[in-house]
Amino acid sequence: MRGEHASTLAAIVALLAGCATNEAPPYGHPTGTERPTVDNSVREGDEKDFELAAAEFSPLIAGQIERAGRLATFESRAALELRYRDDSGDHFEQCDADIFLSTGGRGALRLVKLGSNLMWIGGDGARAWIFRLDGSPTTVTIYEGLAGGVQVDAGEVVGTGEFTLLSPESVRVLMGIAPLPTESFLARIPGVAVGAPIRERFEVRWTMAKGVLAAMRFGADGLPSAVFLRGKDETEIARTTLSEPVRAPAENIAQGAWPMVARRIEMVATRSGSNVRIYLDGPLSQAKRMKPKFFVLDEILAQLRPDSVVHVTVTQEAASQ
Repeated sequence: MRGEHASTLAAIVALLAGCATNEAPPYGHPTGTERPTVDNSVREGDEKDFELAAAEFSPLIAGQIERAGRLATFESRAALELRYRDDSGDHFEQCDADIFLSTGGRGALRLVKLGSNLMWIGGDGARAWIFRLDGSPTTVTIYEGLAGGVQVDAGEVVGTGEFTLLSPESVRVLMGIAPLPTESFLARIPGVAVGAPIRERFEVRWTMAKGVLAAMRFGADGLPSAVFLRGKDETEIARTTLSEPVRAPAENIAQGAWPMVARRIEMVATRSGSNVRIYLDGPLSQAKRMKPKFFVLDEILAQLRPDSVVHVTVTQEAASQ
């Protein structure tokens, strides 16, 4: 029987694991001069709207790619607030977190409450892992065989029924700091009034994994304001709202050019209604506390010493179903 934080952590995994590409696009990808393509299947109304949208979104996409390149290395302390409902009613939990994201699909997310490690989620670009340290016995599940993440049904991992892709790259996407792939395209947002500003009528979409579509919307400040994950039938899987942008200090870059990140990140798993709010504390686009051993599985195993180790091999074909 797991400890009292088990349901809390299960919901956190469902939200923070998110979705990521099977192969992460390179950071700092050259923006080129081509404008984003337009989804012809959703053309409704004035053709000129799409031309205006392409012109307005071109610098936004270029800025996102440049910003993501400067955030290739990222770390931050954070406070988490979690609201969820189960058979026993509504719940509210709080814990602290450390977020470490490096190049090559490497990353780590540590959850801590009252000084004790509750969970360690991470990956090295070739495999992903989840350490559950909130009860007895402690466990780690290691997913091998898929570079860039492991795509599984969350019901197999945390019992929530949410779609999950366990990868540090997924955290980048949900935080709005991932680069946009060259296959991104513009699409009209359904239900928005024709007279609304162009930026409120269109979003940038791209395919994350087979059957999963991501969409990013931009605010008046030119930064991502929301990210959506949808199934192949357009059913919403999860969404994040990004606000309160702050600069993340970087080495060898003038202060005025430090990349912006959302300090407040609110994630919602649509089917369950679970809600996680993340408040970044001192985000950095450089490695201050980050250590290479955070992404070396053998060293993490030696340090955390889980009671049980489970290996899961996932093939490309199985991961894409």
